[in-house]
Amino acid sequence: MAYRLSIFQKGLLLVAIPLLAQLLFLGVLVKTNADQLAAQRLAMHTKDVIVKAETLARLLVQCHAATRGFVLTTDPAFTVEYDRTAAQVRQVIADLLAFVQDNPHQEAAVRAVAERSEAVLRWTAETNRIVRAGQQSEALVRVRTLEGKGLLDRQRAAMDVFVGEEERLDAERMQSLRRNATHQTWALAAGLVLALGSAAILAYLFSQGIVGRVAVLTDNARRLAEGKELKPALPGGDEISHLDHVFHDMAEALAQKDRENEMFVYSVSHDLRSPLVNLQGFSQELSLVCQDLRALAAEGEWTAAKRERALRLLDRDAAESVRFIQTAVGRLAGIIDALLRLSRVGRVEYRWQLVDVRAAVTRIAESLRGTLAERKAEIVLQDLPPAWGDPTAVEQMFANLIGNAVNYLDPQRPGRIEVGCLAADNADNADKLRTYYVKDNGLGIAEAHRGKLFLAFQRLHPNAAPGEGIGLALVRRAVERHGGRIWVESAAGAGSTFFLALPGQAPAEGGRAGRAQPLATEMAP
Repeated sequence: MAYRLSIFQKGLLLVAIPLLAQLLFLGVLVKTNADQLAAQRLAMHTKDVIVKAETLARLLVQCHAATRGFVLTTDPAFTVEYDRTAAQVRQVIADLLAFVQDNPHQEAAVRAVAERSEAVLRWTAETNRIVRAGQQSEALVRVRTLEGKGLLDRQRAAMDVFVGEEERLDAERMQSLRRNATHQTWALAAGLVLALGSAAILAYLFSQGIVGRVAVLTDNARRLAEGKELKPALPGGDEISHLDHVFHDMAEALAQKDRENEMFVYSVSHDLRSPLVNLQGFSQELSLVCQDLRALAAEGEWTAAKRERALRLLDRDAAESVRFIQTAVGRLAGIIDALLRLSRVGRVEYRWQLVDVRAAVTRIAESLRGTLAERKAEIVLQDLPPAWGDPTAVEQMFANLIGNAVNYLDPQRPGRIEVGCLAADNADNADKLRTYYVKDNGLGIAEAHRGKLFLAFQRLHPNAAPGEGIGLALVRRAVERHGGRIWVESAAGAGSTFFLALPGQAPAEGGRAGRAQPLATEMAP
């Protein structure tokens, strides 16, 4: 049961035991805290009342100003402003009455303020009515009499009486708040001394209870660094157990990488063996041709039949063998070049910045204009927000994926390639990883072949386009270095959609500066 608790929960459990002896102290502390909160509420209440009063005065001035503006200009916009402000005045008065209903003296003061405020509103409303009736000159006379200003002054006088009393209450309540804060501080100080003493003892006991688990965790960390098998995972749900499970997950991930590397070596050795067999076989064929030619030459003068046979050996057997040897050598050179490019991907340094993905994809589409026209295909660009990464690497990721889509379009129907970005579930996800996609209606990929799609030297449609089959492996390594991921959804004959998740913003510690190297642009699904 104890293993199921987190370290924090274990600490709380141990600390709770001595705290039971301090219930009396806690009672005092709760009482002082309640007094403090009550004083805070009263102080805040007073300040809210003062703010409401100041708001009321400001709104009445706005009503008067709107009325004067309407009288002088007859612009209906002033009446709209007046109606809105007048409604707010009545709402603020209602709020003030609700605030002071527990204080009869202040409630009477608010009612006096409300009566004078209504007088101002009646005067302004009547003035506005006169203007709307087309009697602007009469309204001007009303304004010049300064009757409205006098009503405002009387309202301010009543407001000053009310606010003055609230400010006095505010001073008293702040004094009470300071006294309660002092009492609470002394109570906390006394409790802190007691808590520190007991916490020191409990911390010692607590640390002794996790030493064995930390020792296992340390040993597993050492084993992971040395590549040895880890001890069984620690049980429980605390932080030590979680960290130990992380070590086991890391060990499993490394083992998976080792298996992938083993498959990669097997694939490379298989691909290299085939050209070598060709080199060996056709080299032997050339050797036999040379022997035949030597035998013919040793027989003396050549007859027409011998000359014809010699030419046939040269033009057919020797030339064919040379062609196959050249093809095998070219294949070997391509595989070696691909291995060099693949090995460089993890060593290059990136220039981290916010990359304009739309501009990069537009450049790629422009470079493929001739090929698209030849294949009667189109590229459709949707919304492509920026991503965080190396501009060269990001552009060449999309160049690989789009070039792959173009190479493996279905010649039996018009090609369509769509490049866009999925909508994020929320704003946080949009800032972390943005999921772009490259969708085509090409040949597609059978489900049985998807497991080896991102492995090097795997070509599912070798006759559709040239290449060594490392394009997707290069893209995957570059994406992983950017902290993202890549996956595919496809069906044979229906096209494919490659998804590319890249960071939407710089990491908290900032990006690393460096120099980016270009990725290979050949593709092989």
